[in-house]
This record gives sequence, structure tokens and C-alpha cells, in this order.
Amino acid sequence: MNPRVRIACLAADAARWGTTRLLHRGGGNAPGAVALRLAPNLIGELGGALERSVVVTGTNGKTTTTGLAADALAAGAGGVVCNRAGNNMESGIASALVESRGSGARVGCFECDELYTVRVLPALRPRALVLLNLFRDQLDRYGEIDHTQDVIAEALRRSPQTAIAYNADDPFCASIAARVDNPGVPFGIDEPTGQEADRISDSRFCAKCNAPLDYAYVHYGQLGKYRCPACGWERPELAFAAVNVTLTCGGYEFDVEDRRGEKNVRHHVRTRYNGLYMVYNVMAALVACLLGGGDADDFQGALNAYEPASGRGKTYRLGSGHSVVSNLAKNPTGFNRMVQQVRAEDGRYVALFLNDNDADGHDVSWIWDIDLERLRDLTDLRCVCVGGTRREDMAVRVKYAELGCPIELTDGVEDALRFVDAGEKLHVIANYTAFPPVVADLDRLCKLGTGFSSQKKGDRPAADTVSATSVGVSWIAHEEPATPALDRPLRIVHLYPDALNLYGDGGNIASLSKRCAWRGIPCRVDQVLMGQELNLTDADIVLLGGGADRDQLAVCRELQAQREKVEAYVDEGGVLLAICGGYQLLGHYYMMGEERVEGLHVLDIETTAGSTRLIGNVAIESPVCDAPIVGFENHAGRTVLSAGEKPLGRAMVHGTGNNGEDGGEGVLHNGVVGTYLHGPILPKNPGVTDWLIERALCRRGERIELSPLDDSLEHLAHDVAMRIATGR
Repeated sequence: MNPRVRIACLAADAARWGTTRLLHRGGGNAPGAVALRLAPNLIGELGGALERSVVVTGTNGKTTTTGLAADALAAGAGGVVCNRAGNNMESGIASALVESRGSGARVGCFECDELYTVRVLPALRPRALVLLNLFRDQLDRYGEIDHTQDVIAEALRRSPQTAIAYNADDPFCASIAARVDNPGVPFGIDEPTGQEADRISDSRFCAKCNAPLDYAYVHYGQLGKYRCPACGWERPELAFAAVNVTLTCGGYEFDVEDRRGEKNVRHHVRTRYNGLYMVYNVMAALVACLLGGGDADDFQGALNAYEPASGRGKTYRLGSGHSVVSNLAKNPTGFNRMVQQVRAEDGRYVALFLNDNDADGHDVSWIWDIDLERLRDLTDLRCVCVGGTRREDMAVRVKYAELGCPIELTDGVEDALRFVDAGEKLHVIANYTAFPPVVADLDRLCKLGTGFSSQKKGDRPAADTVSATSVGVSWIAHEEPATPALDRPLRIVHLYPDALNLYGDGGNIASLSKRCAWRGIPCRVDQVLMGQELNLTDADIVLLGGGADRDQLAVCRELQAQREKVEAYVDEGGVLLAICGGYQLLGHYYMMGEERVEGLHVLDIETTAGSTRLIGNVAIESPVCDAPIVGFENHAGRTVLSAGEKPLGRAMVHGTGNNGEDGGEGVLHNGVVGTYLHGPILPKNPGVTDWLIERALCRRGERIELSPLDDSLEHLAHDVAMRIATGR
């Protein structure tokens, strides 16, 4: 060890002592941060002393997979260096290496944040990078998945001897492997599992030619067996394949076939976990173990003994007679897996905790891509509690899911338990920073023994309770809805939700359709998918959402061939809501990197590329409704309106809006509302929804005043977003 690294290690030891003993904090990152400042090459120096190492990355499942793989490797190697607490940035890995020096450990198994792989892999040069999956996550931090793919590919190019063991069922992962020369080890589930496909997939487009992929079967999200009918790109042949996947009363059992040699070697695996995502995590851990020099014979024992980190997936049994299952989920795919768990157990009480701190991402639009509607299948759902810094947003999401049970705004898991009958189980799902307080409260309640007692809903202040037992009646304030005499239902057309689904546009559709239904206005929602004929002749409201660059480009090409239909609809006063990429697409052109993409020339606007992204909560004053419109923006494009176009509103926060300079946000062109605001925009801004509905009815010859609805939850969510955006 060179002198500089030795000094850095001593400084890290002091930082750990001060952080844990004086500040009473975990000390997972601070020691490594100090050490790296003094010796930037520390990971290479200390990691180079290990005989071998593996790194695990991906959106979901890193901590579980890393911990399980480390346990399996330790069974054969003795000591293993591992950042088990999930401190997965460069500093966290450095901390683990510093703390373990002198321990005699010969093997490393590290969890790494996706964006830090480009710094960690070239320094550590592990045997393998295990890539679990890539899902939309923290868009305001990570950006689009394309950016994450670029970072991981560059990390592999800088560490050419590192093999990439990747989930080949995920086309995002497979496309990274196809771009690099590193040895590839694809793994996946090689048979249909009969799972219900998620309503929203992050992308199902070909990485080679951008055509829609065909799937033989889908497990969840974009994971499955796929092939491009246009160019022939398909899921690679699997080196490790899960087969005979069976869900038993005790969890999943399956076989993992090692197909790398002349003969297949089969390893039987038994888990006590019943989520299909754990099949992937367990298989990936086995692959990491084998590539890291471990023995498959040690794996099942390690799996039997493994306990998820930090209370994840743990069942707490409290002295009050309650039991609580705590689950972490930080994006739509993760939440949907937890929703499936609740369904599997036919849960009665659910608590959802949503924070928007830096580590969570400030953009909460993703909650509208959670399939909460699947909880309607529960036979006796009695209550949904919501908590966290953005509990009001989650409450609105639950309201529009129409689950037929009360929604309770709570201050934490102990507060939520007061709505749960003794002897019943509460299923808790919390996102990243909301999860540790849940675990801390549950640990404390366990220590209290019988000191906790439940309190019935009737004992609570009425202001904290919102009844949702008779949606369509109880949401209407005091008077009968005015029902227009329509000869046919309002036709709401959602354009290309299979491609433009990045910013929770399902919430915009839900707001339009539910607010019509709650008033007794007949409506129907038609989806136009990629490759389908576009018919707007009898459309009343059209939604064109936002998507990733690649998906948006595919939609642009689709619409360019049918531009006249969109132009005619707008010229005839048609009502159209265009969000983010859809908004840009209506103009003359927009920029995708250095490429100029021809738009539809429907609006007289142009979008150039900015050097930075405009990201954050936004509020605007608009003539469309009385209250300011709130939402979240995340765009690099700088849109400029011609003199003949007028903005949707005036930005109330300097440096936000169309271009951050002229103070305008969006565009208002007859019946067209174009905007960068998502979140999505309509649920928190019911005035905008009602403006669109009234405009559509007026176009149909129905000039009526919409009856008021009980928008108390929407107003609460609006007020929270307003305070965040303006500081008021």
C-alpha cells in the first residue's frame, strides 16, 4: 500500500469514528468520501489486492442480489468485502474497501449505482458486472434510460476484461451487451410464467431499428422473450436459464440451467419468496456467485439463511396483535411487484408512503403508472392509508383508482395502524427515503410490546379522513350532475400510450374520464397504438403525451405520414392536450441531440436544444382556470412561440417554462393546450380538466356549466405542489 493510500485510510478511519460515535450516523459514505479526496486511486489500490470481485448494478434488486451473492461467495472464500448497507456510490464502495483492509478477505462483491459504474469499473476491474434490469427511475436525476445505457456501456469499454452478465429478458440490458466487446453472459427465464403484463412498459422498441418488438410472452415491464419483426434482433441465447418455475405455498422453486458448456448443468433452487422479481434476483445472485469463483453447492444454504437488508420484505409481529409487512419500492415496476404481493395475500389494509426528497427524485409523476387498479380484485379491502411528504399526491392517485374503501392521510406507520383492526395485517409499501422511518417505527413498536393500542377511524379528526366508498356519488358536491343530451359518448383519444408513457399520462386520461363519469357524462377512451390507423373524425379530446427520445422519434415518423389528420382536427377547433415531447412534436421542428427532427407544423413554434435541462416544480398563471396551474418540468428543449401564438400561461418561477427566458409556459391555440408541465398536469389541476371537457362539449353544441365535484384531495395536492414550486 503506497503512503498516500495509507494516509487516506487512516483519515477514513477517523471519519468513521466521528460519524458513528459523535454524530450517531451510519458512516457508510463519509469515510470513503474522505479517503477518495486524499487518494483518488484508492479503489484501484485496495481493490487490486483482492483475488477477484464482481459488481452488481441495475435499477431494482441491487441490494438483495449483492447481499445474497456475497453470502454465497463467503461460504467458500471465508471473508468477502461487500457494501451490504446499500451505499452504492463510489464513496460507499471505497468505505467498504477501507474498513475491510487487513481482514484477509480475498473476494469482493459490490453493489454499484448505475451512474457510478463508469468510475468504479475502470478502477476495480472486476471479473464481472451483473446487470439486473433497467427501469425508469428518478427521471430528474438519471434522465432517460438511454443515458443510463450510455454510461454503463462506457464503463464496460473502460474495463474490457470485465464480463457482462446481463438479464437478457430486458431489451435495455441486451442492447448494452450488443454495443460492447466485453464477454457476455446472458441469463433469463426461458418459459412463460403466466404473469399479467403491466399496463405500462418503459419501452418495447427495437434497440437496432426502433421498430416495435414482438413478444412471445411478457413477465412484467419490458421483460420477456422478444424479437424485432423488422430487423430480426431478438433476445440472445441464454447462458443461464430459469426453467420449471413453480410458485408453491412456501415460495418459488425453479431450476437454473448452466448452458455454457457442452452439457447443461442444472441447479435446483428453492426460495421462500413469492414475487417473480425474486426469481430474477436469486438467479442473478447465483450467476454472480459462479462468475466470482464461488460454488453452486454453497448457494442454497446461503439462500436459506439470507435475510433481506434493512427490513425489506420483513413481517413484523407487534404486541398489539397487528402484523406489518414492510416493502420498499421506488419506481412503477417495483411498486407493481409489491401490488402483486398484496393481491397474492388478498390483503385488507394497505399503507403507501411517498417521499420526494433528493434521493427519491422530486418528480412524482411515476405514481400514475402504478397499477393500483389491480387492488380492486381484493375481496375485502378495508382501508388505504397514505403518508410521506407527497401523501396528498398519492391520495389523489388512490382516489382515481376507485378502490371502494376509505383513504386515510396519516403521519407514519404507527398512525396508519390506528385504522387497522387488531389481529389484521397491514401491507406497507414505501419509496426510498420513506422506507427507513417505517422500519425504525416498526422496530420501536416491537420493543414496546403491548404498549401500542389501535384507535378506530371514528376517533380521528374528520379532516384526516376522506371517504371513497361511493365514487361517483360522494365526490359530487350537493347537487345532481347536469347530464348533456349527447347522441354519442365523448370520445377521448389517447395517442400511442405504448410509446409516449414517460410522464404519467394515464393520470391525465383518468382525470378526463373520471370527471366525466362522476358527472354522468358518457365518455369512452380509445387508444391508438403504434401501427394503427389514426381516426380523429369523431374525436372530442385528444391526448399526445411525452416519451423517451427513441420512442418519441418513432411516434414522430408515425404521425408525419398522417399529419393532415392532426392539422385538420386542430383547424376545426378540436381539443388536444400535448405534453412535453408531444408538445414539441406539434411545432415546426425539435432537436434530438445534434439531429433536427421535422415536426408536424401544426403550431407555429420551434424547439432548439439547450445546454442544460430545466427541471423542477413549476407554477403558472393561466386564463384557462382561476387557480395557478402546477406541475413538474424536465426538458432540455427550448421552445419559442411565434408572434401569432400565445403561451398557456405566465411562469411564476423565474427561469422555468418554455425556454427559461421569456416567462411563458406552454401554448394555448384555440382548443390546443401544449405544455411542459407533467406530474401529470390534470389530476392536481381540475380546473384545466374541466376547461377541456367544457370546450369539447361546446364543440358538440352543448353549452352547459359543469356541476361541481368534491375536489378536496386534488386541492390538497395542488397546494403542496404550489408551496414547493413557489416557496409560498
